[in-house]
Amino acid sequence: MPADDDEASGPPPHPLDRVWFHPSELGAPVTALRPQPAAPRVWVAAALALVIGILGTLGVVSVVGTFDNGTPTNRLQRTVATPVDTERIETLVQTTGRSITRISVAPAGGGEATAVGSGVSIGDGEVLTAAHLLANQASVSVVSVGGQVAPAKVLGIDPETDLALLKVDGIELAPAQLTIGGSTIRVGKSVTALASASGNRPVVGAGVISQYNQFVTFPTGVRGSAMILTDATVASTAVAGGALLDTETGGVIGILTGDGYAVPIDIARSVADQLGTTGQAVHGWLGVVGAEAIDRQGGGVRVQTVVPGSPAATIVDLMGTQAIWAGDVIMAVGKTDVASVGDLVAAVRHLRPQDPVDLTLIRNDKITHVQVPALGTSQALTADLALVA
Repeated sequence: MPADDDEASGPPPHPLDRVWFHPSELGAPVTALRPQPAAPRVWVAAALALVIGILGTLGVVSVVGTFDNGTPTNRLQRTVATPVDTERIETLVQTTGRSITRISVAPAGGGEATAVGSGVSIGDGEVLTAAHLLANQASVSVVSVGGQVAPAKVLGIDPETDLALLKVDGIELAPAQLTIGGSTIRVGKSVTALASASGNRPVVGAGVISQYNQFVTFPTGVRGSAMILTDATVASTAVAGGALLDTETGGVIGILTGDGYAVPIDIARSVADQLGTTGQAVHGWLGVVGAEAIDRQGGGVRVQTVVPGSPAATIVDLMGTQAIWAGDVIMAVGKTDVASVGDLVAAVRHLRPQDPVDLTLIRNDKITHVQVPALGTSQALTADLALVA
C-alpha cells in the first residue's frame, strides 16, 4: 500500500535536532550562559598591562632616538634624565676638585682682574684653560683650591679650540686624570662638570652628554667644531676652563670653554702637547665643502665643492684623477664612520697636517677607497664663514 504524502520517510530525527528544549534538559540555569562582568582583579591587571605597554613604547623611542627627514638619527636628540649618584659626585668634588684652579687676569696698566675663569691642572705645573679669558691680558694668575696664588706664563693659545696652556711654578697642583680615547663620549653618558667658584671652592653640575661632534661659536667669534654638548651646567660665571668628567670613572673627557659645551679631551691633549712644545697648535684640513646626505641610509657627507690646491684635490694616480670629486659621498675617515658634516670635521680635526688619511666614498653608486697622501693645515674660521673640513 503506498505511503501517505504526510508521513515522514527515512530515519527518525536526532533528539537534539529541535528548536525548543525544556529548561530541565539544559542542565544549568539559562542565566549562567550570559557573559558575566570581569572580576575587579582582571580589570586591574589589564590597566597595569596597558600602562606597562605605554612606558615600554616610550622607552624604545627614547633609546632609538628621533627621526630626521624620515631617517633615524645616529644620536639621540633628547636624553632621558638619569638618577644622580650624589655620593659619587661628592667624591669627585673632593678628589678631582683639587685639580680645578681659578684663573685671574689683570688688565694692562694694573687694577682689579677683569676676567675670572677656571683651569685644569694636567701635570708639571701646566694648566689648560679657555683662551678667550686671556684676550688683551697683561698678567695672569693661578689660584689653587688651597688658596695659593702664583703668576702664570702663557705658553700658547689656540683660537680654533679656544684653549690656552699656562705654566705656573711655586704652588702645588694636583694633576687631573685625563681620559685616553674618545670611546666614553656617547650620548646619554653620565657626566659631571667641575669649575671654580668664589672662595676658591669647586662648583659642580651633573647631567648627561646631549650631543657630540657639534659646532659652537666661541666668545671670540671663532666657530669651533667637534664639541661635546651637555646639560651638566654650572652655576658659576667662571665655568670657562673647567673640566667635564666621566662620572663613573672620574676621568676628564673634555675641557669646558663655556657653560654646556666642552672640547673633547683627545683634541685638548693634542693642543696642550703642541702649545707646550712650539707655542702654537695646528689641526688637519682636507679641503671640501659638503652637506649631509640625508637621502642615504646611514647618512654621510655629499661633497659640494673641492677647494683648488687642497689635499682633497691631490692627484692620486697616473690618470690625473684627484682624490675627491664633487658629488662623492664620504662615509668614513680611516676607521671612523661619518654620518654628518660634524662627524667629518671632527674626524679630520683629530688628525694633524701631513698625516695621510684613508677615505671610504660612494662614487657613482659604488664603494671606493682612496688615500689622501697628506692633510693640510686648518685655519680658525669666524662664525659667518662656511666651515671647510
